[in-house]
Amino acid sequence: MFKTLKAVLLGAVAMLVAAPASQAGILVAQCLSDATCTLAPPTPWSDSLSTANLTSLGLGTSQPLVAAQTNLGLIRLGVTTIDFTTPTGAVIETLPEFSGPDHNPCNFCEIDTVGTFSIPANAVLATISGFFGNSAAPSSAAVDVCLGAGVPCDPAAVPEPSSLALLGAALAGLGVTCRRRKTR
Repeated sequence: MFKTLKAVLLGAVAMLVAAPASQAGILVAQCLSDATCTLAPPTPWSDSLSTANLTSLGLGTSQPLVAAQTNLGLIRLGVTTIDFTTPTGAVIETLPEFSGPDHNPCNFCEIDTVGTFSIPANAVLATISGFFGNSAAPSSAAVDVCLGAGVPCDPAAVPEPSSLALLGAALAGLGVTCRRRKTR
């Protein structure tokens, strides 16, 4: 009985270790093809991030702001600001304007790290905001903007090979506990 319990616990711990810290970004803004943001003067956007969102990204970590171009043209992003709410007061960070090269045709043809934001370890909420369009051009190509790397802004993102190996070892360890005992 003790060996079975030990195998189950070791398998569970190995699966937790195998889980990647953050394999997904959070979509914070989206400029769709033929929307106002692709045609008109700079278009503002903003999104609120909950404690759960910030925790999933990793409190006390630095996370990239990723722009994934989804249609032809040039990515143009204005200044991007994130305002963290913490128990000790506001923490505000800003990234400069961003311009990408021209692509025609395009479907996730360009995935850029615009910059990084440092998430305070004690952050409880955040508001991130910016503009589609900048001082170089008043509009942008269709683009998904994510905080954090991986899906949905990088559809090709896959788990790290070391994580898959650990997960395989964990499942093998759990398989030992699933054997049926012979009855006498």
